[in-house]
Amino acid sequence: MNRRQFTKFALLAGSLAPYINVAEAVETLEQRKLKAKAASEQAHKSFMENNNIKMMGNEKIAMLLYPGFYAADLVNPQFIFNSMMGAKIYLVSPTEDLTPVEASGISIVPTHKQSECPDDLDILFVPGGATGTLNAMKNEQFIDFIKTKAATAKYITSVCTGSLLLGKAGLLKGKSATSHWSTLELISKFGATPVKKRVVWDGNTVTGGGVTAGIDFGLEILAALRGKEYAEAIQLQAEYDPAPPFDSGSPEKASPFVRDSITGMFAPLIVNMEEEIA
Repeated sequence: MNRRQFTKFALLAGSLAPYINVAEAVETLEQRKLKAKAASEQAHKSFMENNNIKMMGNEKIAMLLYPGFYAADLVNPQFIFNSMMGAKIYLVSPTEDLTPVEASGISIVPTHKQSECPDDLDILFVPGGATGTLNAMKNEQFIDFIKTKAATAKYITSVCTGSLLLGKAGLLKGKSATSHWSTLELISKFGATPVKKRVVWDGNTVTGGGVTAGIDFGLEILAALRGKEYAEAIQLQAEYDPAPPFDSGSPEKASPFVRDSITGMFAPLIVNMEEEIA
């Protein structure tokens, strides 16, 4: 090979180099995809073969909607319940149509009418709210519906002031239960023993504290139905590792100014709820 031929070959090789690099990159990406697919299949296989995990099920979960409930009370546990492969979630309308239900500034579309809600529920769930909950307490048809479905439900549950609706339906008598901190003592008027905890279990009755406690509530129920490792996996998926910017999430921790301000704002609602319970 003379100098001219060598130079020509070198130039040609240099011009092809980018294409060679691209080909290698594509090949590497395809290899990575194959490895990722194999890793995913192995992870699913290991998870499903774990004797402590019930991967599949057929639970029936009714989550009741009513005007003015807190969306987060429902959405937090719904995210957890929706991870249960094979489970069926019924977002139950407060009426016999599927009109969107207003929930603290957003609208939730029901998936089922009350007449379409099964009797043999694994979970009957009631979210809380403020004025919306007070109005629901006055709705005899809605309270009767809760009472009817609770009669055959495996777990009777609530988050936040949803426990007041369980109480109004006569489902908390003789039970330990919790609620939002502002209404916690009110549940004693239903014959319940108030317990200041994020989640309280008493037999088949499971109640959660205010709003964010719905995540803890959902994870505990998930662990009971599908296994601790399943619940831990969903907790990791959700990156539920609370580190609040302020330590004011309970009356005991909040500053007197913040605590007294919120308590004062709630005062008329609490009095009206007391009147309804009486």
